[in-house]
Amino acid sequence: MIDLKNIEDIIIKEKNILRNKSKNFRENFSKIEKYILSEIIKIEDLKKNNKQIIPEIKFQDLNSNTEEFEREVKQKGCVIIRDVFEDNMMDEMNKNLENYIEENNYYEDQKKKADLDKYFSELKSGKPQIFGLYWSKTQVQIRQSAEMDVVKKWLNNLWINKNKDEVIFDPNQELVYADRIRRREPGDSTLGLSPHCDAGSVERWIDKGYQSVYEKVFADKFLEYDPFNASYRNKTQEIESPAVSHVFRTFQGWVALTQQGPGDGTLQLIPIAKSMAFILTRALMEDVNENELCGSKPARALSVNSTYHSLLLRGLVSIPKMNAGDTVWWHPDVVHAVEDHHSGTGYSNVVYVGSTPYCEKNLAYAQKQSKKFIEGKSPPDFAAEDYEVTYKNRATIDDLTPLGKKQLAL
Repeated sequence: MIDLKNIEDIIIKEKNILRNKSKNFRENFSKIEKYILSEIIKIEDLKKNNKQIIPEIKFQDLNSNTEEFEREVKQKGCVIIRDVFEDNMMDEMNKNLENYIEENNYYEDQKKKADLDKYFSELKSGKPQIFGLYWSKTQVQIRQSAEMDVVKKWLNNLWINKNKDEVIFDPNQELVYADRIRRREPGDSTLGLSPHCDAGSVERWIDKGYQSVYEKVFADKFLEYDPFNASYRNKTQEIESPAVSHVFRTFQGWVALTQQGPGDGTLQLIPIAKSMAFILTRALMEDVNENELCGSKPARALSVNSTYHSLLLRGLVSIPKMNAGDTVWWHPDVVHAVEDHHSGTGYSNVVYVGSTPYCEKNLAYAQKQSKKFIEGKSPPDFAAEDYEVTYKNRATIDDLTPLGKKQLAL
């Protein structure tokens, strides 16, 4: 357990340990910076010439893709998988979700409990854009669908899942990580989220599990570092906080319920899988206060900002136009953001999903989460708003398929 009372002393101590892993930490950072610059230039050239930046593939082509395509996904750390679900199915699910929200007076409930979720405490909108709902039939059906099972297995198998004799996770068995929904109305300017990473902030420097994950980054072996090697990612310890993920996700992602694209308040990514190496080693430079980590705070998202990361931020791009049933996925180390304004004409709606393969760390979370599902409460990683306990038409165990039960550790 990390002692937050002494967090600044811990940061000072661990920064010295990390510097000493390198023969020359300044030269190490310089080499990483040169690599990042070369990747940024490639992104800027693609952007200037209106060429595709984020790798894309159709669902039906997943199992016939090329090694070259997989290499590109691993380099960019993100992928768009299109036509996972049919448009008509998504239209129906979107309507069902809207009915679920309205028949249960979610907006009134949300006003009473809005102060519980500190992660989105800056939002001033009368209507929420991120909804603290987890157990609607729409969400549960998407999570337990055969299509999503195929997608997640494909994503998981991009990773190296063994370390010597240890099997870190089973890529062909999936546990569910229940997450929220986004319903962003036209004209909204409240949901813009600045560039960040989830699943821990200061932990990435001071936790021994994370230090092992990034050992090669700090120890002058950046070229050997593989962000898709899962070694030690099942050993990380996160600081307790609502909305900080306590599971190992091979990818974060969402499913589009409606058509949306650039300008519609959509997702932005920095498509460089190794970008975390730049963020980590940047914090060791002398222009950063010894007791600080480039603005990252405990129990918050990892900060990526113009003061320290201006080079990296040049690579931030909005994802292309998405149709209902399309999905987007990004590596847990990939920097992401949300556009400040929704200047489009229709709702921009998504169901958040994540690829959470079977391992002890994820199973321990899934077992806690399954109790919340049965009670209709918010999952353990999220603020205890518990809106759905009394909601009509909430998904129950009777709505689960055999696969759905297995994924919820039931």
